[in-house]
Amino acid sequence: MTTYEATWLGTGHALVETPDEVGALLFALHEAGQPVVVDVFRYHDGRPAGGTQVGVGHPERSFVLYFGPPEGGYAVEPGIPAWDGDIEFSYGGQATEYHPAETRITPARAVEVVREVVGTDKRPTSVNWDEQGAAPVDAESVAADDPWA
Repeated sequence: MTTYEATWLGTGHALVETPDEVGALLFALHEAGQPVVVDVFRYHDGRPAGGTQVGVGHPERSFVLYFGPPEGGYAVEPGIPAWDGDIEFSYGGQATEYHPAETRITPARAVEVVREVVGTDKRPTSVNWDEQGAAPVDAESVAADDPWA
């Protein structure tokens, strides 16, 4: 079983190994009602080796940004149109805007997608993926050939 590290708001930290554990954590953070970004990553030799960033806490929308093979990207829930404006989620304690193209998933589906990542160590097939909008958080400091540098 793979262990994932979940972090949020710069101070929150939990180790999760099962879909139920990550689901319970994300549900509790969502129910708090404050939009927040949660990093859920597995590590190899101290470096990120795949995972997700997920936004929870907004009543109607979320986002899931997947990092790993075959390609990274934002999750797109079939039948969900783009939101009508940017949504702010707190990332490491900083208000960060996520654009309508990035928030095309409901909170319940987003939690299910992350549960599937933790359970399978693979990119879920239950949603579509927008690979064009995916970029590392700090794209300018990362070598183009090594997104985990």
